[in-house]
Order: sequence, then structure tokens, then C-alpha cells
Amino acid sequence: MTEITNRIRRTNQRGAEMANAAARVIGVNSTDMACIQMLQYEPLTAGELARRTGLTTASVTTVIDRLEAAGFVARTRDPADRRRVVVEFQPEKAGPGIAGVFLPLLRSWRDLMTDYDERDLRIIAEFLGRVEDALDDEIHKLRER
Repeated sequence: MTEITNRIRRTNQRGAEMANAAARVIGVNSTDMACIQMLQYEPLTAGELARRTGLTTASVTTVIDRLEAAGFVARTRDPADRRRVVVEFQPEKAGPGIAGVFLPLLRSWRDLMTDYDERDLRIIAEFLGRVEDALDDEIHKLRER
């Protein structure tokens, strides 16, 4: 049990180190990198991005302005609600630079997964999902303080 806990801690630390190193190579700061990583999964409003990062809406607006000027993101109208503005990652503009940084790591992870059968991978995925849920719960509690 302690071994797994220690490995989760070290993995989290290395993830943060990877994000900081990637930010330096890509030419953004760590806050910008965190926002880019969130926006790669789904478009978000400025308010949603502020809530997820814990930044103020004013700070997030500054981050979005910076990322938009660099071509990493674009503000667009939500097709479901034209009054809403969402921030979308621009893979055709930003993707190649970011991919060059993260693709080697993703390839390494894929290679590592070949050592496990489907059942093992399902167990690992379920465990990681539960770790994410626990992190989400604790983040929520800390932000409510």
C-alpha cells in the first residue's frame, strides 16, 4: 500500500515537472500550460476555466488573451448557445509544437502498456480513475475553504 501511495506522489510530482519543462520548451508559463492542457480535452468558457484552475476570471482572461495572441486557442461562439463564448484549443496552429514535446512520452506509455493484457489494463484504468476522483474531491474541498 505504501509503495503505491509513494508512486502516486512521485508520478504527480513528475507530471508537474514535465508540464513545467514542456512550458519552457513551448514558450509559455506554467499557468498557460495548465490551461492549454485542460483545453486540449474540451472547449471551456472563461468561467469554467477559472473554476478548474482556481484562478480569478480576470487572471483567466489575461491567460486567454496571451494564448489567443500566440495562436494556441481561439474564442468562439458555442453552437448550442450563441450567447456563450467558449475557448477552444487550436490543434492545427498549436498542435505541432505541443505534439513535438508530448508525443515521445505518449509513445513510451503506449509501449509500456503492451506488457499488460486487457484485464490488467482495465484494472489499472479503473484504479487511475478512482485516484482522479479522489483528487477531484480533495481539490473541491480545498477550494471551498
